[in-house]
Amino acid sequence: MTHSNRSAHPARAARIGALAAAVLAAAASLTGCSADGGDSKADAIPAERPLLTKAEANKTVDAYQKVNNQANAQRSASLMARAEGGTVLAMDQAYFTQIPALDKSDVADNLAPFAYVNRAFYIPPASARTDWFLMRAQGAQLTHGKPGELWPKDVRFLVFKRSGDGWRMVAARDFQGPDLAKVPHIALDGAGLMKVAAPDTKIGGTAPARLPELVTDLWVTGGRDTPLADTSARRTGSSWYTERADKLDGHAWVDFKRAAPHAGDVFAAKTTDGGALVLSDSAVEETFLAKDLNSYINLGDSDKPLVRRDPDTRMNKVVRHYVQTELGLISADGSPAVYSIGTQVTKVDAVPASDV
Repeated sequence: MTHSNRSAHPARAARIGALAAAVLAAAASLTGCSADGGDSKADAIPAERPLLTKAEANKTVDAYQKVNNQANAQRSASLMARAEGGTVLAMDQAYFTQIPALDKSDVADNLAPFAYVNRAFYIPPASARTDWFLMRAQGAQLTHGKPGELWPKDVRFLVFKRSGDGWRMVAARDFQGPDLAKVPHIALDGAGLMKVAAPDTKIGGTAPARLPELVTDLWVTGGRDTPLADTSARRTGSSWYTERADKLDGHAWVDFKRAAPHAGDVFAAKTTDGGALVLSDSAVEETFLAKDLNSYINLGDSDKPLVRRDPDTRMNKVVRHYVQTELGLISADGSPAVYSIGTQVTKVDAVPASDV
């Protein structure tokens, strides 16, 4: 998958980062543990069956890394679709489309070969009726086919979701820098399996499914009345709102509104402190509108590959469609916090001034 930093406004130069791309493997079979065979089979309690074994999860991640690195090397959206799904895939496909307009050295850094090391798997019981598992890991540079230097001050959580022909990586966000102190301990049951938190069930008054709404509110209102804790990610999200009209010189209106999410996924795991770790996706639209017939909007270079016609002309109206993925925590008392937000423009609608 590719990590994307925020794109610039049409009048600015683009700043795009890379997510490392993620990919997947063949379907893993469901295997479980057998009960201890005592003298009385009637008294035996069957062991909880995992969604998949940790060995199978490791093979899944190995395969996804391989395909991911191949897709990055070839800049292939179709190959990436064999490994990723949902919003993460949409982000990477859009990023690949933008590559001709991006700085070559940045692209090379963003799509450099990588591996996940120091893996920890959190697998739910089959009885939970979920179709996903969670991995915590660190990223490392891949040198001569072997993991090398670790990505600095970074712990990543990734979600793998089962699809018809295997598994796909569908969410991945990081705790970084000072926020590493907030990395939670995932709650396990007696069999060592992950305790899933129902997205719509409130924890201390806040359901995990509310996180996408709280994140998009940072764009729509600047988080004016947000209950989100003060974090670097929250401040960055709010900055999109406060800086939205920068360098437009008063010649255009610009605003954000909440949009339907690409996938609408919410993945939540209970934590040992009674709260939950949440990964989800959301979406916003950014609309620019020239104020009068003498005003116009120029598209930024990174937007042009996403525009179907006349990308170099002067525009009267521009709508950017962004998708986002976010990672946050809900505390036991219901206090929400967001620690990582990934944003990628996936589509640009533009109306030339000559059409008005």
